[in-house]
Amino acid sequence: MMKYDLAIVGGGAAGLAAAASFIKEVKNKADSEEVRICILEKNETAGRKINATGGGRCNLTNEACPGKEMTRGFFRSIGIETYCDDEGRYYPYTNKASDVTKALVDAIGSSADLKCGFTVKVISRVKSDDEYFMITGMQQSAMEMIFADKVLIAMGGKAGPQYGTTGDGYTLARTLGHTVTRVFPILTGITCSAEGVDFASLKGIRAKGTVILNKDGVPIVRDTGEIQFTEDGISGICVFNLTPHIKADKRENFGDALKRYSITVDLAPDFTEEQLAARAESFGSFGILTQKLAAVFDEHQGDTSAAKIKNWQLEITGIKGWRDAQATFGGVALDEIDMDTMESRIVPGLYFAGEIIDAQGPCGGFNLQNAWETGIKAARAIASDYSE
Repeated sequence: MMKYDLAIVGGGAAGLAAAASFIKEVKNKADSEEVRICILEKNETAGRKINATGGGRCNLTNEACPGKEMTRGFFRSIGIETYCDDEGRYYPYTNKASDVTKALVDAIGSSADLKCGFTVKVISRVKSDDEYFMITGMQQSAMEMIFADKVLIAMGGKAGPQYGTTGDGYTLARTLGHTVTRVFPILTGITCSAEGVDFASLKGIRAKGTVILNKDGVPIVRDTGEIQFTEDGISGICVFNLTPHIKADKRENFGDALKRYSITVDLAPDFTEEQLAARAESFGSFGILTQKLAAVFDEHQGDTSAAKIKNWQLEITGIKGWRDAQATFGGVALDEIDMDTMESRIVPGLYFAGEIIDAQGPCGGFNLQNAWETGIKAARAIASDYSE
């Protein structure tokens, strides 16, 4: 029976970063030539979701992330230079997400067995004189068993199922005794309704604005940026950042929970209501709002129109689903994981990294930072078992 030292389940951001980091860590350690690792990836190619991040540019991390320098240093060590834009977002200098994937795969090289098209079905702990894991899966319609001393589950969440992230890891985690908190799509568009407004007629319009999320009539979070109008509501980064805060309480139906939330939109955050009213007689709201958007408000004149532009009330009718979401809220409970090493507190030798855990951030590189950072943490902890 051939057994791996480490099996990484998932060849996305966290899994590839873990593999590349692990190989780098053990390269100069004693007996490193004998260390065997494999990466089990459901897709036919690794890093498929990485290639789609950041509009194809891959927003690697953010100036506000405490671990950003570790991430930048790691990528520099595998050939990827980065730059920071005016919003504090870091991108590869080439502005190509596929270059990030290539660098990760090249860093792994032949030092690991990359098994693509491998769907993991069961992970079980085999207890004998030498405890290890048995991974049962399917590859090319044939059942295959993989044995490993340690396993890192880095399978992502449920956001973006078109890239292969369909929540399979949650079932595996539960089977191994872990708690998975309630999951739902976040960093996605919001469907809305407003009196007298046909959102389909506004589709494609972009406007600077401030969005405020209210719960039971009380403001709970706000963000400012570009609001994008869709056929049934609003989108854009500032809107995405509201969605992690729209959630149901325990035992509350999500549809019922939605009724407790609303959005207040300020479509002229750089102008006061008095300034808007002063220019309304001559120009209406055109020149601040686009022609189509101005028409929504200028049926009312003067102070009424100005007040509405600064205080537009939208009823939330829904959240866009998994295919549109950039991230998953919820996952494997953090109190069941040693967050310094990413090792399970329940199953020795089992590790977690990336979106599968219950850790989320706003748009702007925070969630990719979580993937790189937790993957590298796990790799370093596992590699420390090998003596100098």
